[in-house]
Order: sequence, then C-alpha cells, then structure tokens
Amino acid sequence: MTSAPSDHADKYNDPRVRISRRGILIGCFVLLFGIAGAALSIWARRTQLEKSTQFWGADTILALQLAEEMELIPNTPPAESTENASAAGQPQPPVRLSGMPGLGHLRHVLLDDRSYHWDTQRDQPIAATADPSQIMVLRLTDPTMQRFPETRIAIALDSGWVGPENGSRQVQLNERFRVAMPTFLKRIANYEPLRSEMRDDD
Repeated sequence: MTSAPSDHADKYNDPRVRISRRGILIGCFVLLFGIAGAALSIWARRTQLEKSTQFWGADTILALQLAEEMELIPNTPPAESTENASAAGQPQPPVRLSGMPGLGHLRHVLLDDRSYHWDTQRDQPIAATADPSQIMVLRLTDPTMQRFPETRIAIALDSGWVGPENGSRQVQLNERFRVAMPTFLKRIANYEPLRSEMRDDD
C-alpha cells in the first residue's frame, strides 16, 4: 500500500533552497553566542563569597547557608517610644524567621560580597558605635545536625552597619540594602506580635 503524494511536496523539496557553509557557520555562531550569554548570566548571578568569608569567617558563612533555625531578636525600645514605661529596657521576645517569605533573599544579601561597601570596614564592635535601641540581632542555630556553633549577627537599623554581635569589626551595607534590610526586619518585628494577638483573640 503506497501513500498518496503530498499536495505540498514542493515546499520540502524545493531545489532552490540550499544550505551553504556560510549559513551553517552563522547558525553555529548564534548557538555559541547564546550559550556564552547564558553562562555569563549565571556567573553574574552567582553569589560571590570571597570578601564576605574573610569578614564573617567560615562558621558564619556556613550558618547563613545551612541554618535550620533563624530568629530575629528585636531592638529594645527607649522609654519615650513605648506606651508602657516599665517595658523600656526590657528584652523583646525573639521572632522565628524559619520558613518566612523573604528569608532566602535575606541570607543571600548577607552572603554576597556585592551587598557591602567594603571601604567602610573598621575594627570596632557595633555595640560601641551604634545606639542600642537601633540594634537587632539575627540568631542562627542548627539544633539537629549541629554543623556550626550558634551565630549572632548584629544589624544597626538606622545606619546599615552589620557585624558579629560579640565581634570587634563591622562593615556598612551598600546604598541599596542599607535601607531595604532594616525596613524588612522592622516589618517582621512589628508583624509577629500583631499575628500573635490575632491568634489570642481567636
């Protein structure tokens, strides 16, 4: 049994259509250019860790990458900013960040070399230069696997300085994250108590 000839066979067997060596070379060039562009894009987006590892140390980098639990310890409000004066100077309950939207981006910002203005690095603890009421602390732990010791990162909300809470060095975030990160952390710190109150009302 033979199949009927196609009504449009001339479209596929047109002798005028020729594939030249030049056409093949152009096609290969376009393909290679696309591959190179994709590779360059991946490289540009890759987290750069050289300077951040030198600043934070290997344990803190590991904590930012693998921490099972991450908590935010809010700043302690001064007396004039709280309705209850007796609450001034009292430590605030930590806010659990694990599983919260935006946590991956927060990790990436603290890991990536490009998030910092490295010319500002100085050998001073944040507690010695920042207002205590403007400092929040990220606490990172790994209770199950215990791959690193408890890690604490202090962040000055009003200026964007960051550093180990008990360390002797600090560096300022770049212009973009100097505002974005404190805003994100303040939003979380204010949202969590509100969410707890809503649960209690239910």
